Amino acid sequence: MGIRSHVAKWGSSLVVRIPRSIAEQWGVQEGSAIEIISRADEVVLRKRKPDLADLVARMHPGHQHPEQGWGAPHGDEVW
Repeated sequence: MGIRSHVAKWGSSLVVRIPRSIAEQWGVQEGSAIEIISRADEVVLRKRKPDLADLVARMHPGHQHPEQGWGAPHGDEVW
């Protein structure tokens, strides 16, 4: 799929407009986190996968439970 676009200036940065059809297909919207990978003759954009800190930050406080003690290890649990 090759769609032509242009580079534009936005403040002191440069931007490339992503057509709505591609944004919808890709599942991104304004504010979506992406990675920009620069290679020899191309620039690759991809959705950024959340890291552990992102996932923990989005946890509902009601789902944060205290550590559970299960007693001493037994059988194959012993290292």
